[in-house]
Amino acid sequence: MSDSWCKHEGKNVLLVEGTNDCHVILALCAKYKLPETFGIYECGSDSKAIKRLNALISSPEPPQVIGLVIDADEPDLGGRWSGILARLAHYNYVFPNSPAPEGTVIEPVSEVSRLGFWLMPNNQDSGMLEDFCSEMIDGAAVAGTRECIEFANTKGITSFKAAHYSKAVVHTYLALQDEPGRPLGQAITSQTLHSDTSTTRAFLAWLNRLFGSS
Repeated sequence: MSDSWCKHEGKNVLLVEGTNDCHVILALCAKYKLPETFGIYECGSDSKAIKRLNALISSPEPPQVIGLVIDADEPDLGGRWSGILARLAHYNYVFPNSPAPEGTVIEPVSEVSRLGFWLMPNNQDSGMLEDFCSEMIDGAAVAGTRECIEFANTKGITSFKAAHYSKAVVHTYLALQDEPGRPLGQAITSQTLHSDTSTTRAFLAWLNRLFGSS
C-alpha cells in the first residue's frame, strides 16, 4: 500500500499521527466497505497533527470536515483532551469537558469546518493505536504473548519503555504468526488481527457520523 494514500488534501480529511494509523484505518474502511467520503493525511507525529488541524481551521479555504485520530498517551486521556482544547480555544467551537465515548463530533458555530476527534484507543482509556489493535487478538493469545514478553524480560533481552508495552504485545504476537511481522494494516486485511470488536464498530460508526452527512 503506497503512502501516497496517506497524503490527502481535500474538503473532507482525517488527520492521523503516522503511517501505521493511516494503514489501519484504510484496511478497516476497505474491509467494512465504508463510503469513500474522506481521505487521510498522515502528519508525522501527534504535535504535527494538532498543528495541522489548527492551520486547516484558520486557512483561507478550510476543509468542510476535519477529523483527528490521535493517541491518548501523553500524558494520559485527560491531559491529551485538555491540550487539544487549549490549542483550539481561540475558535468559537463549543467543546465538551471530556471526549465522547462514541467519538466526538463538533458542529461549527461561526467557523466553517465540522470537527471530529477520536482518542486512541476508545476515548475512555489512556493508550495508543496498539491498544486499539490488541482488542483484535484472542484473549488466550494475548496472555500467551505476554508470557513470552515476561520470559524475555527475565533474560534481560528487552529494552522497550513501559509506556510501549501494548506495542510490544501486538508486534510480538504478529511476529509469531504466519508471515511474521506483518504491518498492522496488512494484519487486518489478512485477518491475522480480527477486526470485529466493539471498539472497531464504534470507530467506524464515528467515521460515518463525522463524514457521512458532509
